[in-house]
Amino acid sequence: MGPLAGVYLHIPFCASRCHYCNFATGGYEKSLAERYVTVLEADVSRSASDSSRDHMRRVDTIYFGGGTPTTLSIPELQRILRALKESFHIEPYSEITIEANPGSVTTDYLAQLREIGFNRLSFGVQSFDDAELAMIGRTHTAMEAKRSVDDARIAGFNNISIDLIAGLPEQRRATWEQNLDEAFAIAPEHFSVYLLELYKDAPLQHRIKRGELAAIDDDLTAEMYFSLDERACASGYEHYEISNWATPGMRSKHNLKYWTGEPYWAFGVSAAGYDGRSRWSNTRNINEYLDLIEAGKSAVSEIVELTDEDRMSEAIFLRLRLDEGVKLEEYKERFGVDIRSRYKDEIERLGAAGLIEMDTDNIRISRSGKILANEVFAAFI
Repeated sequence: MGPLAGVYLHIPFCASRCHYCNFATGGYEKSLAERYVTVLEADVSRSASDSSRDHMRRVDTIYFGGGTPTTLSIPELQRILRALKESFHIEPYSEITIEANPGSVTTDYLAQLREIGFNRLSFGVQSFDDAELAMIGRTHTAMEAKRSVDDARIAGFNNISIDLIAGLPEQRRATWEQNLDEAFAIAPEHFSVYLLELYKDAPLQHRIKRGELAAIDDDLTAEMYFSLDERACASGYEHYEISNWATPGMRSKHNLKYWTGEPYWAFGVSAAGYDGRSRWSNTRNINEYLDLIEAGKSAVSEIVELTDEDRMSEAIFLRLRLDEGVKLEEYKERFGVDIRSRYKDEIERLGAAGLIEMDTDNIRISRSGKILANEVFAAFI
């Protein structure tokens, strides 16, 4: 029996669009959301007839991402969960996550989320500084973020993750440390911290180019990252993946599937899936997605069939994201290849630069390598 699968569902609605966002999202419209939920149910149900992916029928993680999934009503979310239960064998201990924006959910709504089956919350806090939140287009305040976590505790959630962004324009080390003070005070089970990356048409990028905002330098961003790491580890969190920290036993089971090469389904506009042999992604155009599914067609816009070479390469750079790194003997058993011989030059170069570390059992990305991770990964592609 192979590994259990995950399910990702993309909900593309937001109250407003953040000034750094490049996800497939748009404004919430009640009629469009109602149509989207109906189509999403059909998309999920249609997967039941896909015999080529029968090995993915047993599921132990479900992730509602976006966008802002909590723009949907409880009955709408319940309908989607019901469709999943009818199409898959969902293990009773499954991790079922939903993303939420602070300040947009009430205690009653959160309690109902818990009642219908969600057991993990991911709050897009991004910052505990009101000026930073306004700059990036977030609609909540720092106080609302803290209150939302309190409300989630009252509602019965004991697995809460928060997102933070390091490297915002004009962000100072002092405000970052204040962000960390607030974050550790609310004691979430999980942190995801991302270094700001701006796509070319992001409003925040335009403001920087016009000189309205000053981008901070890479060295300060690195200092912020390492400060978080030191404080998190001192507080009992495990730095289990480049951008993720968790208390013992509370790692994101769903996201681990991405990094360990386990299969996962993809439903909704722009969603991407993996079946162990190929990767696929749905169209980013919501109207095209709705029309295709309603016509009984597939909304997949791209399929990439992985070669043996692709899988060997992916197994290295995805595993390098994890603190445990690549297990040398496990890799050799799986692919019949000794990494040390095949990638001898790359390993020597990255090792000399201090970006990776190797012992008799594992290759790991180093502390400094985590800031230059893309350069490390590129060596194995």
